[in-house]
Amino acid sequence: MISYKSKKYGRLSEGLNLRKSFALKFLIFFILLSSCALLDNEDENILPGKRESVYASEEKVILKANKRIKLDEPKTIYKWSQQHQNFRNHLFHFKSKSTLKLEKRIKLGDINLDKIQYITPPIISGNIIFYSDNDFNILSKNTNTGKLNWSIKLEFEKDENFSLVSGFFLDNKTLFFSTGLGNIYAVDAVEGKIKWIKKFGIQFSRPPVISKDKIFLVSDDNQLYAINKKNGDLVWSHLGNIEELSIIGGSKPALDEGIIVISYSSGEIFALNESNGSVIWFDNISTSNFFSKTNINDIQSPICIEKGKLFVPTFSNKLLVYDLKTGKKSWDAKLSSISPMVISGETIYVIDINGKLMSLDKVSGKLLWAVQLKSKKGDKEVNWSGPLLSSYKLLVVSSEGTVLSLSPFTGKTLSKVNLKESFISQPIQVKEKIYLISKQGSLYILS
Repeated sequence: MISYKSKKYGRLSEGLNLRKSFALKFLIFFILLSSCALLDNEDENILPGKRESVYASEEKVILKANKRIKLDEPKTIYKWSQQHQNFRNHLFHFKSKSTLKLEKRIKLGDINLDKIQYITPPIISGNIIFYSDNDFNILSKNTNTGKLNWSIKLEFEKDENFSLVSGFFLDNKTLFFSTGLGNIYAVDAVEGKIKWIKKFGIQFSRPPVISKDKIFLVSDDNQLYAINKKNGDLVWSHLGNIEELSIIGGSKPALDEGIIVISYSSGEIFALNESNGSVIWFDNISTSNFFSKTNINDIQSPICIEKGKLFVPTFSNKLLVYDLKTGKKSWDAKLSSISPMVISGETIYVIDINGKLMSLDKVSGKLLWAVQLKSKKGDKEVNWSGPLLSSYKLLVVSSEGTVLSLSPFTGKTLSKVNLKESFISQPIQVKEKIYLISKQGSLYILS
């Protein structure tokens, strides 16, 4: 979501100003951004639900596969305790059953932020989902029974009528999260009791990441905070340049080999020493075109680390690949995305802002195949979330309720169904279950 920011550095201390800033960000976003971006193997698996066309025309695969694609073997994951599953933001090949069926639907409540299409990304560990609602609550719920374990009312956020929670991180038995009001919370994940609160008075709309004894958080005015996870005290910070136009939210930093990589809305990319914040290398993707897509230098699609390489998809028509340790650029491609990437074997999968699902060669950036997903239904935009790669199936979901499975080798449709609710967030997987969260507050579980 696009934000307007003043040229002046400094913290926002008044909840009213934060709310106005937040509302303006989303207003500009919807003016400029017109569109972003069931399951079995190569045989179609039919789920209950209404069938309908997924494509804007009969032309489905707009570029056929021109290279034999090899994937890594799927792996079982046991938790989704942070945004994009792991420290590296690397969505790889997850393992599920060859045929997935709708197991159940659980009501989560009013989880869509008022007047905008945004759901704070929940996290899942075992059979427990942690999420926030629009009534200033943080909740823990059992996904097997649908029973509520506990809920916490965010009183400071309620007083200011600002319910944005930027995201969660589960570290052992402590749940950490930050809010748009600038508060950071540590909560006992079992009992639901607040351990400590720190007030920074500056808007956070990205989830935190935790490594060793530190919490890392990026603020909306382009500052990285390294915070002691025991008490919330500041350890060190790093400051980027301010940017007038950006997209609210975004990815948490990526971590690997003692290096933390952050992207700022100014188009700056910093690789820092995780221990003390010293700069290892730096780049800037900014352009000079005024008030156009290429002038929005924000990096929304999660920066991803995989086997010593840093992958940086941007909103400004660039996909950049660097050596993690040196910052040397390996290759770049013309691509605009605000969606997460999947990398497996020598292949990248990503949805661009026009709803095109693409397969790219990881070594060269060459386009292997592409599928244009349906971008409109009547006068309404159709937005897509995903992909998720699970046991040789690419899963994407749409704001029109479509759940679509495609072959990762060819882009061929394997299965599709409409669940009649709007999906506007990334699918999540834990063990062999896949979780879909709808705008209407339903949790669909496929197993």
